[in-house]
Amino acid sequence: MASVDTIRVAVHGAAGRVGLEVVRAVSDAPDMELVGAFDRLPPKEAPPLPKGVPYYTDSHRGLRSCRADVVVDFSVASASLAMAPLVLGAGARPVIGTTGISDDQLAYLDGLCHEHHLGGFYAPNFTVGAVLLVKLAAMAAPFFDYVEVVEEHHETKIDAPSGTALAIAKAVHDAHPDQFQHTMPEKEPLPGTRGGEYEGIGIHSSRMPGRMAHHQVTFGAPGQTLILRHDTINRECYMPGVLLAVRKVRGLEGLTVGLDKLLEI
Repeated sequence: MASVDTIRVAVHGAAGRVGLEVVRAVSDAPDMELVGAFDRLPPKEAPPLPKGVPYYTDSHRGLRSCRADVVVDFSVASASLAMAPLVLGAGARPVIGTTGISDDQLAYLDGLCHEHHLGGFYAPNFTVGAVLLVKLAAMAAPFFDYVEVVEEHHETKIDAPSGTALAIAKAVHDAHPDQFQHTMPEKEPLPGTRGGEYEGIGIHSSRMPGRMAHHQVTFGAPGQTLILRHDTINRECYMPGVLLAVRKVRGLEGLTVGLDKLLEI
């Protein structure tokens, strides 16, 4: 039987690869109770859930029934944005890990949280190592004038560049407000070879089987390079960050963005 301090958690996007990991992690957490799973797949096609956990395709009905304190969302951006007002309207706090959400959309989510006087949390990456990569890249940025970001993911990732790659680029730019040097070739037989560009920061994306998530930041200066790299081996690495956010979100105001805020780094 759950204690009065047990956090009631539902998972949106529960049939996805990260969603399934969240289901397992929440089920195993001693201070949490998995009270519902949401996805668009018909129940017969959905992966099996722990015994007694209800599965919903109707978000309105499911939120009324499961009475969650926190809803963890690893679906897709459009579904997360549609789910958020329902979650907050039901008195639950959203913890969102879906990528591809813009700054304007984050402002919208923050407004919803304030409107309902409930905290919410969003992170483009819940891996502690990736958060440290962003911080280390920002530390290095003032000392270099050239930088390139390379990210590689599995072939089914729907957005490019990744939210983490954009977070790296923004952190690096904030720490080095002047435009980075981004040279272009005199000839470009294949257009677009130099990749995307954000404030002089080159960003390159790769999508193929055999990769899960890889981010590398390379700084260049005369006679030297500095390379910072993080590899995600499996989706289990997200779970400590997700569980930390579930435990902390009830003490937040508005929408808090970034796992570094919870880690206090």
